[in-house]
Formats: sequence, C-alpha cells, structure tokens
Amino acid sequence: MTCLRHLPCLIVLTMLAACAAPGGPGSPAAQVERFEIVSRGPAFDGKVFDDAGAYEKIVAIAHLRIDPHHPANRAITDLDNAPTSGGWVRYDTDVILLRPRDAAKASRVLVLDIPNRGGKLALDVVNEGSARDAGNGFLMRRGHTLAWIGWQGNIGLASNGDVAGTTFPTARLGDQPITGQSVEEKVFDDIKPTGAIDLAYPAASASQAGALLNVRAHATATPVALPADAWRYTSPTRIEITRPRGFDAGAIYQFQYEARDPVVMGLGMAALRDVTSHLKSGMADGAGQPNPLADIKPDVALALGVSQPGRFLRDLIWQGFNADPRGGKVFDGAMPLIAGSRKSFVNRRFGRPERYSTGHLNHWTYGDQFPFSYAVTKDPVSGATDGIFARCQASDTCPKLMHVDSSLEFWQGRASLVVTDGAGKDIALPAGVRAYLMSSTQHMAADRATVGICKWANNTAQQGPTVRVLLDHLVAWARSGKEPPASRFPQIASAMLTTPQRDAVGFPDLGKIGVGYPEGVNELTVVDYASLPPRPAPDKRYQVLVPMADVDGHDIAGIRLPDVEVPLATYAGWNLRRRGFAEDQLCGLNGLSVPLAATPREGDPRRALSQRYKTRLEYAKAVAIAARALRDDGLLLDEDVTRFIERAKVEQRVGP
Repeated sequence: MTCLRHLPCLIVLTMLAACAAPGGPGSPAAQVERFEIVSRGPAFDGKVFDDAGAYEKIVAIAHLRIDPHHPANRAITDLDNAPTSGGWVRYDTDVILLRPRDAAKASRVLVLDIPNRGGKLALDVVNEGSARDAGNGFLMRRGHTLAWIGWQGNIGLASNGDVAGTTFPTARLGDQPITGQSVEEKVFDDIKPTGAIDLAYPAASASQAGALLNVRAHATATPVALPADAWRYTSPTRIEITRPRGFDAGAIYQFQYEARDPVVMGLGMAALRDVTSHLKSGMADGAGQPNPLADIKPDVALALGVSQPGRFLRDLIWQGFNADPRGGKVFDGAMPLIAGSRKSFVNRRFGRPERYSTGHLNHWTYGDQFPFSYAVTKDPVSGATDGIFARCQASDTCPKLMHVDSSLEFWQGRASLVVTDGAGKDIALPAGVRAYLMSSTQHMAADRATVGICKWANNTAQQGPTVRVLLDHLVAWARSGKEPPASRFPQIASAMLTTPQRDAVGFPDLGKIGVGYPEGVNELTVVDYASLPPRPAPDKRYQVLVPMADVDGHDIAGIRLPDVEVPLATYAGWNLRRRGFAEDQLCGLNGLSVPLAATPREGDPRRALSQRYKTRLEYAKAVAIAARALRDDGLLLDEDVTRFIERAKVEQRVGP
C-alpha cells in the first residue's frame, strides 16, 4: 500500500504526515476526525462593530484521536495507559468560536482565550464585558476571531456555548484500575460546626484505613491529626467533617487518601495544540467537513491565558506543546496574564488543573518549581538547568511572548522569579519576551471595593487599558516583527525589587489609621513531590522579592495607569485576612484600597486630596497629562486616554 492511493486523505486530514499506521514511522501524531457544528448563529444580537461588521457564534465539538506512541505525544502522562481503538486514543472537547460574519472584514488574527475553569475571560478582561455582552467591543472592532477550546479534564463536555469542557479517558493498567495517593485541602471560611470536602478522584476504598485528615492554623503551622470519628465518607468522592474546637474559620484541612481512576489530564495540552492547528490550517476535518475558518484562514494565532490558563500556557510552552507535529508553531504570540512564576498541576497522574499555590491554601501544590523564567539558566538553589523556552528554542517554535503580571503576583505568585534567579541576581529575558507589571493592581481588578474575609477593601485599580494596548502590540510583533515597548518590570539592578519588609519596600506607615502590613510573601523552597503530602526542603529556599513603593505605597516600576499615577487611594497588591479567618495571613487574590483622606488627618502620612487637587478640573488635567504620557510611550490607546479624562471630569471625590 502506498500513500498515493490515499491522496484524498492527504488533502482533507489535518496534521497528517504520512499514511503509516499509529506508532509506525511517520505516523500522524493526532487528527481532528470530525469537527461537529452544534449550532451557528448571530452573536451579540446582530450588533455591528465598525468596519468589522457583525459577528457570528459557532458552538462545536471536536472529536479527536491521538497516537499514544508518536514522539510528539510521549510527554503526556498516562496516555499509554488510556484505552485505544485501532491504536488511537480518542477524546472530545468543546470549541466555541466568535468570528466576523463577513470573512473579508476579518483581521485574520485568531485569539485563543484559554478557558478559565471552562469559562471565558477575554470578554471580561479585554472588552470589560461578559460572555453575552461585548462590553466596549474592542476585540470585535479589531476584527479578531476568538476561540475557546476545552482543555481541563475535570470539566465535562457542555456543548452549550457558555462552558468549554472535555471528555478525557481514564487511565488503567490493563483491566485493573490505577490507584495512588492524592491530597485535598480545604479552608471553609465559615463558622459552621461541620463541613464537607469534595474529592477530585474517587476513593479506592470506603475504608478509613490509610486515610489521614489533619488541620492546621496556617500553611507553615504544625498539623494536628484528627481522629477517625471526626470524619466519614458520604460517597466515594465526598467526606463529611466534624470540625474541632480551637481552630478558627480560616483553618486549613488536609485530607490524604488512596485514590483511583486518574484522568489523562495532559490531553489538555494536545487539545489546544491540535484544535488550534486545525483551525489555523483552514482544512477540512477527517470526515471531509469544511473548516469553520476556511474562508478566514488566520495567519496569526495568539494564546491569551488569564490566571489559571496563564499558568497552563507557561506549562504548555515549557513541555513543548507549542510545536505542531508537522514542525511549525502553534501559537505565534502568547500572553500569560497574571500567572506569576508558576506553571500548572495538569500533566501529572492525579493532576488538579484548578489548583494553585497561595500563601495560605495549597501552599506547596505542584507546579511551583524551577524553571520560573523564560531564559535557560542554572538554578542556584536546586542546581538544575532549564527554562520555560528551553524546548521551543531547540525546535525554533517559541512564540513572541508578553508576560503580564499584577502586583499581587509578586506577593502570592513569586513573580520576581520570572526575572531573578532566586539568589539575588537578575536574569536577562530572551529577545522574544517582554515582561510588564500592571503597577499596584490585584489579581483581577475588582468592580467595587468590598471587604469579605479580608481586613480592608479590595483593589479597584484598572487593568483593561493595559491589556488592550499590549494585545495590539503583540499582534504587530507576531505578524510583522514590529518591536513592542521595552519591558516594564522591576529588577534588582534598577533598585526596584527588594525584600518584602515595609521599610525596605518604602510603603508608608499606615498603622495609626488601622492599616497593617504583611509579615512576608508566599515563600518557596525546593519541594519533594515524590512524597505526599509534598515535602519542602527548608535549607533550599528561594529569595522572593517585591516591588519598591513610592510615598503613597504604589509600585514605582511598571505601567502606572492614571489610577496609580494620579491617585485617589493607595492601591496595593496584597491584603490580609481578618480576625477569625486566619488573621494576618495573605488574603487570597485580593489587593487593597485605602482611600486618601479628603483633608489632612492625624496619623496619615499621605497627602490629602485637598492638598493634591484643589478643583475637579485640576484633577482632570493631571489625569490627562498622565494618560497622554502613557500614550506617547505606546502604553495607552487613544480611546482609553479619552475614557480616563471623561471619568476624571465627573469624579465626585475631589473638590468643586
């Protein structure tokens, strides 16, 4: 049999390198067997977006097969233990597309918004809208095609256009289930006497033998083992706990047990690789059905990962999945957004895609180890040599990349390790990487300043304007090589990174007005993940640094939007838990807002509003100057300059 007999297959199949059977020489790594269109219709009620016109929404299921023995797939944990049919492992994933109805009006830019827990964030972060509301319409006015591809193996197939899920196979050893230790952590943050912990994987046995439940006040406190009568299984995937006295609502409960039936979570990386490659190709699927982007045929593909997907995107690049099995790049540009120095807990047996390390919960979760930076370096702490770009540099498949963090990522996500070696020395980023700090912002900007379990109101400083302008630069960089603005990220050499103590940072002393300061950052050591729970090595500790602050408490380095440059409050990338909820531990993903006083007040070292802006017009002029300076540096769009000025003109917190 020769490939000539199958010439039609070579025309219609995506990623088909040869006609050999799975596992043979030249075998195709993967294939979109069928791209099933579930629904197709007008988006946003037919709204027209300037020259890009109206958009349509396509809801689909990609039915895929993958060769477990192909070199491009061998890094996928447990793929060789997944059930096969004809030598292939088969799985499905949701795909959601928003595209210009008229292909001639499309930008030919495909933006993959990697789903966050199955949901869409680009429309929120970039458009400042929602899944059903186009917001300011930025992405649509640009004519970009948006895609969401399911990758998270513990979110089921939805086919509803709202959530992007998957159906990934369960790994088995022949006809026997795979078992192994798994760990759950839970902070209840309520005062109820009982509580439940849902297990990601079913328990191998209903017996309590071999399972351990403990509790501790905070991440580095000594755990206290709870007796067997303090908990019970209510199902294979749930335990109920009688909570002990002596621990407040913020206590950490850790449950270690023998689990079974690991999902092949690493298929999420292959799903993004293979479905994106299919969409870019414009080719028909394996059943001969036309590609929904055949008339657009994007010439640039960008990956945007916000938070959890940002960590996943860094991991995907590190593990070599930006290399199309045919030899090309999958993503021409990438923007890990608010990811910090972390990767993900995905491509691993009993993986947990939703889990990430913070100073309080899941402190030592997997995905938080070297390499941290994109540059290939030798780690002075662990002794290993690696870099996020190590594999893509070897295969010449690195995307143009913008690493964009909030201030919170320095406190909770150890973002300093993106540009430092953990022993007090700067690391030079590769030429194809830029790093930007969205100065004095929290993980995602809050719509309003609420408090919750934190001591102070969260941080409302904006981020959308920065993401929009950088996305425009990333498109130009990936498409034509046009260089974007230089990195704006704190470094040691510029005296903009320092140890986290208040005096070293230069944060104002607000103790007399009731605002304290963190005792430290989310610390990091080398961790032994072969042991469960993971075992840190206290003698192998990384130096984690934070940005220097000005007299108002704002990050000096980075992109300082008018919220920060012309402030009405002090905004910080940290907050603390309040009394009764693990007091004074870092408070999740929240920063803080401390409003400036209207007039001078005793104990507040910051200048009052009346000392800064005598009139509302004077305030608006200061905002205009700051906004236009950013625009002149290529760091703010004209439309956002206008937005800042118009908002300042009606600001009620400054005088007449």
